[in-house]
Amino acid sequence: AVDWIVQYDPPDEPKAYIHRVGRTARAGGQGRALLFLLPQEMAFLKYLKQANVPVSEFEFPASKLANVEAQLQKLVAKNYYLHKSARDAYRSYIHSYNSHSFKDVFDVYALDLAGVAKSFGFENPPKVTLMLKANPKEPQRRKGKAGRFSEDNPYGSRPKQEDRRQFSR
Repeated sequence: AVDWIVQYDPPDEPKAYIHRVGRTARAGGQGRALLFLLPQEMAFLKYLKQANVPVSEFEFPASKLANVEAQLQKLVAKNYYLHKSARDAYRSYIHSYNSHSFKDVFDVYALDLAGVAKSFGFENPPKVTLMLKANPKEPQRRKGKAGRFSEDNPYGSRPKQEDRRQFSR
């Protein structure tokens, strides 16, 4: 029997959370779960409370936590297969984070990528291909070819327009 569900990655919505925790509440038992959230994800608790999920919050003092970051980084750096797996997991985590339905809570563009990389055993974020759309909060770049360099416009000059000078031939 499963007594506890420990979640390092929050579910997409409260229904999924209830379903996961419900696996521990079989045969009249009581479901127990531990959900780890980043400080910027605490707003997810609001959605759990709206779904009538009883929530107890805990903060762990830093003195009670073991710092294994350096050992994890050494291990990932030495082992090729572990490094490859960690890189794939890092990429998958970011894609999963981007797919959350509560964009106000799980904003992939506000995610601390260096911190996430460290949690997967990297000293610096690894180079991975991410197929994410441009950040909707940033202003869009000007589109169009006027004044831009291209094969057809190698000097970046403006496209020729009708000559409107007063004394033209």
